[in-house]
Amino acid sequence: MIFKKEMCADGIRFYALNSEKFKASVLTFSITVPLSTESLAYSLLLSGLLRRGTKSYPTMAILNKTLDELYGSYLEIRSSHIGNNISFTISSEILDNKYVPDGTDTLGGVIDIVSELLLYSSFKDGKLSSDVFEQERKIVLDSLNAEANNTRAYSVRRCMEILQLNTKHSTLEQLKELVTSATPESVLAYYKSIIFSAPLDVYYVGATDSSFIKERILSAFSSYPYKETSASLSPVTQAPKQELICKEEKMPVTQGKLTMGFNCGACISETDGTYYTAILMNELLGGSPSSKLFLNVREKMGLCYYCSSSYSIYTGFMIVSSGIDSKKVDVAKSAILDQLEQIKLGNISDEELDKAKKSIFNSYEQLYDSPFDLQAFYSGRMLLGISATIEECKKRIGALTAEMISELAKRTTLQAVFFVKGTKKYSEEEV
Repeated sequence: MIFKKEMCADGIRFYALNSEKFKASVLTFSITVPLSTESLAYSLLLSGLLRRGTKSYPTMAILNKTLDELYGSYLEIRSSHIGNNISFTISSEILDNKYVPDGTDTLGGVIDIVSELLLYSSFKDGKLSSDVFEQERKIVLDSLNAEANNTRAYSVRRCMEILQLNTKHSTLEQLKELVTSATPESVLAYYKSIIFSAPLDVYYVGATDSSFIKERILSAFSSYPYKETSASLSPVTQAPKQELICKEEKMPVTQGKLTMGFNCGACISETDGTYYTAILMNELLGGSPSSKLFLNVREKMGLCYYCSSSYSIYTGFMIVSSGIDSKKVDVAKSAILDQLEQIKLGNISDEELDKAKKSIFNSYEQLYDSPFDLQAFYSGRMLLGISATIEECKKRIGALTAEMISELAKRTTLQAVFFVKGTKKYSEEEV
C-alpha cells in the first residue's frame, strides 16, 4: 500500500492511495517552505485568518453550514515541522462520494472550499477588520502562553530549544514576540510569498477513482500561482554534537519535570538506514511499557510518576521525559543514564529485543486502520524523497541486532537537561 504520485498541474503535485477500506476519505493540501521564526509565527496566524471568510463563504457560520451540508465534512488548518521545513496544511475528512446515498459530490464540494480558503479568502482581499486580526492574534498568544501551564509539555519544549540552539527552530519567546509585532500587512505579505514560492501538495486516501479527484483539483485550482515543478526545501541534516547544557526553572507545582535530550547522530535518510536502529533503541529504552525506563526506573526503583522516551526521525534527537519528586532529581537522572549505559554495554536480552520489535510492528500495523495516519506517515517522507513503505520499514527493523543497537547507543550523547523544580509541598499532582 503506497501513494501514487503524479503532477496534477504545473505547481500542483498529487498523491493518491486508493482504498475501499475506509468510508471516510482524507484529502490534505500542504504548502511546505523552509522553517524560520516568521514562517512558524505567521502560519499560526494564517490558520485562523483564512477561516474567517471567503468570496463565496463570507462568514465562518456560512462556511461551517456548507461543510455540514456535505455530510458533516471536517476541515482543520494547522502547521507542522518536517525537519527544517514547515508545512501549512488544510486537512479534511469526508464521507466518500461512493458512499453518499443521494449523489452529493462531497469530495468536489470540499475541494472547492479549500480552493476558496487558499486563493479567495477575505483576509487576502483585505476585507477582514482589524478587530478580527486582533482576535486571531489573541487566540494564538493564548495558545502559546498556555504551554507553560502544562509543565510536562513545557519542559519538553524547553529541552528541545536547548538542543536546537544552532538550528532555525524558534524559542517560545521568539514566537510570542513575532506574533505580538505582526500586522495584517506583514502576514499578508508572508501569505503571498508562500503561495508564489512553493508548490501545492495534495494527498488523497479513499475509494473514489483518483482521476476524478485530479480533475476537480485542476478545475478548482486553475489559478494557483506557483508554476515551477520543484521547490527548494531545507534538507534533513543531523544537528552537530554540542556541549551539555543544563537549565532549571522553579514553578509553583508539586511534581518536578525532568527532561533529558540526546543526540543519536541519526535522522531519516534515503541512503543511510541508521535511523531504523535509533527507532528500535528508543523503543528499548523508554518507548513502551516493556522498556528499560518503565520497568526499572519507574516500576522497580519507583523514582518517577512517569518515565518514557521518544525519538524524532526528522531531528535525530531522543527525548526522555519524566515526572519526579524534585528532591530526587540527581538520583533519577543517574538512573536514566544507567539504563542507556546498559544498552551501550550490550545488556539487551532476546526477550527485550523481541518485545521492542513487536511493539513497533504493532504501531506500524495500526497505521492501516486510519486514513489520516497513513497520509501522515507517507506525506513527510515523500516530500523529503524517502520512498520506504510501511512493510519495508518493518523489514529493516526486523533485521536489526542487539549489537547494532549497542553501537549506536555508544555514539548517542546527552546534550540538554531541563528541569522544572516544583516549589509546592502540598498540591494535587498535575500531569
